[in-house]
Amino acid sequence: ADPFTLRAGNPNLRPEDIHSIEAGYSYHHGDSTFTSTVYDRRTYHGFTSVTTDLGGGVLLTTHENLATSNAAGLELTANTDLGKAASLNFSSNTFYNTIDASNLGYSASKSDVSWLAKLGLTFHLPRDTQVQVNTNYSSARLTPQGERRPTWVANLGVRHDFAKKKAALVLTVSDLFNSLKETNVLDTPLLHETVMRRRSARVVYLGFLYNFGSPTKKTKEDPLKFDNSL
Repeated sequence: ADPFTLRAGNPNLRPEDIHSIEAGYSYHHGDSTFTSTVYDRRTYHGFTSVTTDLGGGVLLTTHENLATSNAAGLELTANTDLGKAASLNFSSNTFYNTIDASNLGYSASKSDVSWLAKLGLTFHLPRDTQVQVNTNYSSARLTPQGERRPTWVANLGVRHDFAKKKAALVLTVSDLFNSLKETNVLDTPLLHETVMRRRSARVVYLGFLYNFGSPTKKTKEDPLKFDNSL
């Protein structure tokens, strides 16, 4: 990234090995689907990022294998129509997470409770127009050297079909509130640093689609595409 911020791969990484047990329940009624899953997943040699000080203010970030990590939690999903005018998609994952980074010279056991959630709403307007709003949230997560702070992003999109659905205009705004960022905190006896990454601007996309063949079959839940990369 610059003379003081270096990144490198690691050809000596061992394969990640996951042992998982889970039980789920699914309920379907009409156009609605609800699922819940409880799980316990133990990961051996999981991949993680590690930053080291090379001296002179130069930092090197690469990937290493954790000794073990364990996540036990509950996943929920819901997909349903809110009448004829809207539909909802929701998913969440709440889990108790424990990591063991003793093989890297850090704490043998660190634990916390983390959660992820996604919510999407699609509004079906007259004249083949749909508006989609979706949000993603991720709480703070443990790392061997500190934590990854929470992230949140919201997106907005509009699609209008015409010419008997052979053509469409699409407008999307990714990161509607300019909230998308990734913040990593390093807090070790030898290294204290807070690094925030974010892009310079929102991404706005305006497109025209035309199908020269037969129109593809669309469903109410067809998602618009957003760019949430940093």
